Amino acid sequence: MMTLDQKKEVSTDTITPQIVNTTKVPISIDIPDYGICIGESHHHPNFTMEPMYNYYTKIYYVVEGVADCYVNSKPIHLEKDYLFVIPTEITHYLKDQDKFPLCLYILAIESSCLEKLPTFCEQIALLNQLARTHLRPLTHHDYAAYEIPRMFRRILNEQRVRANGFVPAIQATLLNMLVAINRIYEHIPASGHIDSTNPTFARIHTVADYISKNFYEPISIENMAKMACLSIRQFTNQFKAVYGVTFTQYLHYHRIHFAQQMLTETNQKIATICFESGFNDLAHFYRVFKKLTKISPRKYRINSRNSINTTGKN
Repeated sequence: MMTLDQKKEVSTDTITPQIVNTTKVPISIDIPDYGICIGESHHHPNFTMEPMYNYYTKIYYVVEGVADCYVNSKPIHLEKDYLFVIPTEITHYLKDQDKFPLCLYILAIESSCLEKLPTFCEQIALLNQLARTHLRPLTHHDYAAYEIPRMFRRILNEQRVRANGFVPAIQATLLNMLVAINRIYEHIPASGHIDSTNPTFARIHTVADYISKNFYEPISIENMAKMACLSIRQFTNQFKAVYGVTFTQYLHYHRIHFAQQMLTETNQKIATICFESGFNDLAHFYRVFKKLTKISPRKYRINSRNSINTTGKN
């Protein structure tokens, strides 16, 4: 019986066939010489998996279904949109819940193929280390609900289409994903970061922390509500209850605060500061900036420079 980890086979260029076939055993993935591959596995209701010992780093991303992943005999619950990292040299197997067979993506990363890329090897080694420390899946309240899936889709598309430059495109996307996952793990206490006495507050706080670090990204209320596992209405009400401002006001605060620093500390043009702050429209940037600071960006720069000069003379 062939398993994902026991044998490599020649893979087809198409990962998602037009007719979806289910499997009763783990799929086999051929990891190419550039060390990165995503396989798609649709489990049959009678799917079974023997314990296996993987020689490469593996990341499960669950599309649908419910299962326990037994890692060194410890069950780890998995369900839709969960991301779970299985570090190298760990015995594991999946056991689907009755009537809810898994459909999942399996991202395989073989570090030995990436030895000439030291930055990659560093991030993979860190991921293996952190995954062993935090042996738990990542869920919506750990990562932006659109960010990790977007990276999976990009790798899948590059892997399928194989257009010019697809290998560096896959590697670049994966490196971004590794860094993002490692940063998430680094901010999770080993004992768990969700306050069980008030999980909604904890999820809102995690979203706010994400916004404060990623304000320059195209952040939408729909994705942040999904990240908090709440409806848009619930998210809007809970966010204001916790922080005393709306989601939009909080996002604008961080963007304008960054713009103020740039206006004071650099000679960059206002248009580039607008762009780096996360705004796509200069007129909108001016309106929001003036609403929060009561003056224009140009006037703010002049005043801040004058203040610094006056303080220096004193």
